[in-house]
Amino acid sequence: MTLQEFLVLASLHPVAAALKTHESMQEALASDARLLFVLKGDGFHLAPLVKQAHQLAKGVIVHIDLVDGIGKDHAGVAYLRRLGVDGIITSRSQLVTASRSEGLVTIQRLLLLDDSALDNGLRTILRAAPDIVEVLPGILFPQFADTLRRAIKQPLIAGGFIRTPQDVARIQSAGAILCSSSARTLWQKQTDTF
Repeated sequence: MTLQEFLVLASLHPVAAALKTHESMQEALASDARLLFVLKGDGFHLAPLVKQAHQLAKGVIVHIDLVDGIGKDHAGVAYLRRLGVDGIITSRSQLVTASRSEGLVTIQRLLLLDDSALDNGLRTILRAAPDIVEVLPGILFPQFADTLRRAIKQPLIAGGFIRTPQDVARIQSAGAILCSSSARTLWQKQTDTF
């Protein structure tokens, strides 16, 4: 998957399904969500999910730092590419570089704990140059959107504590191209908001 293909899928449904259980994976496959973010689980069970998702024209992005059984190194990234995974999420700059060299979409997380974390995170992102930046907790995205857009040229997504269609609408109107959420109701099209 290219960055452009990711952006097209993001434009088709504004919420990526944040998957933490096997059951949620099955629900996400049947949902309107076009992007599946695997945040937990066993790396050895990824192949069937990737195959099913691709048959349904959905993309699979794996949080390499959190999924068990995958090395947190270049070999782990190469393994995910061989499985057909479309991209990775990470907080580690060296994995952004490895992922880019393997041709995967790279999403680097920026955790907004305090001003110091924001400043350090922005410096790290500028050095690593991921394709996309995911801001956490996403519910705070509107408060920091102007600062983030001035500092970061990459597309921004938001994840964490996003639970309602109103949250999604507010975050999108602040400039995020996508939200990620484990709230399963958001994986379906909402007739009143999105």
